[in-house]
This record gives sequence, C-alpha cells and structure tokens, in this order.
Amino acid sequence: MGNEINVNPAQMSTIENKTAGQRLALDKRGMLRLSRRLRDTFAARRALGAALFFCLLATNQSVAYSNQKPFHVMNIKLYAYNKMNWEQFQCYNWLIHYESRWDYKARNHSHWGLGQMRSKWYGTLNPYRQIDVHLEYIKHRYNGKPCLALAHWENKGWH
Repeated sequence: MGNEINVNPAQMSTIENKTAGQRLALDKRGMLRLSRRLRDTFAARRALGAALFFCLLATNQSVAYSNQKPFHVMNIKLYAYNKMNWEQFQCYNWLIHYESRWDYKARNHSHWGLGQMRSKWYGTLNPYRQIDVHLEYIKHRYNGKPCLALAHWENKGWH
C-alpha cells in the first residue's frame, strides 16, 4: 500500500485542441518524480530491459509479417486473366499449373516462383509482380503468346 502514486486530476494527461491540430500534453512532473524514485535501482534496470525486449520483439514481428500478405489463388488467376484473352489465359493457366501449381513460393533447385524463373530475385516478388515479369519473358521469347510457351513446354519440358 505504501507504493501507491497519488496524482491529482490536474496532473493527468490531457488532450488540448489547437488551431493547428491536436497535441497530447503529458504530465512531465509526475513522470519525472516516478523516474527519480526508480533511478539507479535494480527494478528500474529490469523494467528498462523488459521494455526494450518487448519493443524489439514487437519490431521484429512487425517487420517479419509486414511483407507477408495472404494471396488467394483465384485472385492471382484473375489478375493474370486480365492481362490476356481467354484462349491465351487457358494456355497460361496450364503452363503455370505444370510449373508451380500456382504456388508463388514454389522452388525447384535454382528456379523460383509461379513461372519457375531462374532468379532468386524473382522468388522474392509478390505473385502479381511475378506474373508481370513472367509475361514480359513470354513476350520477349514467344511473341507474347502463352500458347507457344505451353507448346514448347510440352515438347521440351521447359519454356
């Protein structure tokens, strides 16, 4: 009971509306009194260590999960379909199905992603960007015709 901190309402945090926007005014005297009391104690070091640990943990998790978005296969197929006509999309659908089963994280030795391109960089792209890059490759090599790429894949086992 002796560890209670008494703060009067005038010292509590307040939000002041200003013409330039809102500003959060904190009770600096109350916070400073609390920190003076804990300064150079084991409890202060322990609290600081725990706070830093949880901040780092939260930062690492947000970085790790910020780049990961759930991509639904049907949305990826719809994106690809919007890039070509129905006939070419049917060929492209089979080609990607054979290569990666529409898994944008697929890896086969040194080949990555939806189109199984031979570049680690390609495997780091999101599936929509992978489709764009793969269609650029098909445009360069097969005059933009996924059906020609599929025919080559059926004859040679690669495209």
